[in-house]
Amino acid sequence: MSKVSVHPVFYVLILFALLHGFIYDLLLLFKIVIIHELGHVCTALSLGWRLKKVELLPFGGVVEVEEHGNKAPREECWVIVAGPLMNVIMIIVAWLLLKLELWSQAFSYVFIEYNLVILIFNMLPMWPLDGGKLLQLGLSLVLPYRKAIQHSLLVSGGCFVFYILGVIFFFPYYFSLWVMAVFLFISQWMEWKQAPYQFMRFLLERQKQHQHDELNDLDVLSVALSPQHSINEALEHMFRHKRHYFCLITPGGKVENVLSEQELLHCFFNGYGGHRAVGDVFR
Repeated sequence: MSKVSVHPVFYVLILFALLHGFIYDLLLLFKIVIIHELGHVCTALSLGWRLKKVELLPFGGVVEVEEHGNKAPREECWVIVAGPLMNVIMIIVAWLLLKLELWSQAFSYVFIEYNLVILIFNMLPMWPLDGGKLLQLGLSLVLPYRKAIQHSLLVSGGCFVFYILGVIFFFPYYFSLWVMAVFLFISQWMEWKQAPYQFMRFLLERQKQHQHDELNDLDVLSVALSPQHSINEALEHMFRHKRHYFCLITPGGKVENVLSEQELLHCFFNGYGGHRAVGDVFR
């Protein structure tokens, strides 16, 4: 892992907390966020994932990995839910300590409330929150990976609109919610711009896995294509958890050729270009 950093949003809220006298509450939130992120990090490391960066936010954090959608969906699900699970564990522990009278009632209620806020906020289906990542993971199980990325960001954008409306009508004077709104907007805008590169990294990682024979356990999916489809269009039919064979079907219904995804990836990354028709390349 290259580094752990604190997002600039957090420094803005620290300044606001100092000016308005609730720095203690912010520090308590920060400690909860660290434990939340440790859930993500420890789970990812235990599964052998390559971590690139951890960035801490007031209501969660962002863990950047270098797996690019090529790990088993079950593993990715565990990494995503590990953070919210830590909040659930902290709530249970706080409740038990309260019942045992080892924590004061006032502190326990505040601790439980902050964990609930972080838990609920992080499960909203907006990128880059845990709920948004779960949404993209779920869509990738039923849609090709390229479409799953696009659809998850569209849903995320729609949920962000509802978030803004909720803040305007119910919490217009909550400065922290407006700061998070700015962060969410910038994150989603940047992710939308980076979506083609996210898919490209997925293809690059997939090619590396083929070179090391790491995909033999995946179920095979046959994809019917016209020979006039471009290599780009063919690759956009790929699912993250399948191994593909592409059947080129002529207008008369005859199978002209059958290609493996490894062959298409080789052509895509070795000079043929993504815009050439598959039938022309493999005729």
